[in-house]
Amino acid sequence: MTKNAVKREIPDYIEGYGQVKHYQGAFARKPEGSISGAKLRCYNSDITDKTVTSIKEAIKAAGLKDGMTISFHHHLRNGDYVVNMVLDACAELGIKGLTLFPTALFGVHKKVIDHIKSGVVTKIMGSVNGPIGQLVSEGGMQVPVVLRSHGGRPRAVMAGDVHIDVAFIGAPTADKYGNICGTLGKSACGSLGYAYTDADYADKVIAITDNLVQYPAAPVSIPQTKADLVVEVPSIGDPAGIVSGTTKVTRDPLRLLISSYASRLIEASPYFKDGISFQTGAGGIPLAVTAFMKEAMLKKGIKGSFGL
Repeated sequence: MTKNAVKREIPDYIEGYGQVKHYQGAFARKPEGSISGAKLRCYNSDITDKTVTSIKEAIKAAGLKDGMTISFHHHLRNGDYVVNMVLDACAELGIKGLTLFPTALFGVHKKVIDHIKSGVVTKIMGSVNGPIGQLVSEGGMQVPVVLRSHGGRPRAVMAGDVHIDVAFIGAPTADKYGNICGTLGKSACGSLGYAYTDADYADKVIAITDNLVQYPAAPVSIPQTKADLVVEVPSIGDPAGIVSGTTKVTRDPLRLLISSYASRLIEASPYFKDGISFQTGAGGIPLAVTAFMKEAMLKKGIKGSFGL
């Protein structure tokens, strides 16, 4: 055991996690690994059709083996179908010992528990909610689950702490070249920002889409130079599941009061003028702030540049 910079005793080594790099204080340790260079892909312009017939065929073509790390994004949140489809296919192919590296898992991914119990998945690195979070909290995993923030996750990949063997990207729209768009199609979810690091650094990138269109799939969010394979399926998810959990506007009177105060503070700032840009995270209070901001902007005739 070693005391870190905030005087907490932490094990030097954790089984299933490895050697622990103790916290030494802000900026005490410089990042290691490929902090500025994404994976260089040898792009063959003669390949105009990267489609394969099924997720199983894509898994085989990508060379996914026992013990590898696979990644997913969670833009469809509780409406996502991709994680379950991929793990089902891995199970049918007899692949075991996988490390699951999602940006987040939700109640819709309850089936993952069966794959944990059968040994298809042995490690998880990512946010876990609902039944899987409950399983983890009750000691249902053989090794510790590593929770990473949405900023810490890409840092871990870029610094070399996590290596992604195969990234599976749920693509609301894609073409045969591998261009991916998140704003069009029946499963449109908007930005695909969570998947950018995966597309940049994974050894293989598989786009799974339910809206295969003629080239080019525009506007392009993730370009064809970063996708190795494309699979068309009946559905990658239900966008109605995006509004769930923390993406529901609060109805609690105290939280609404806090939201009102926050909005009034923004209104009183020098930034509350034409061209204002506004970002909020998921959560009932910040989403309520957005609603109050809307009313204030309409009342004062203010037009913003973008909202995120």
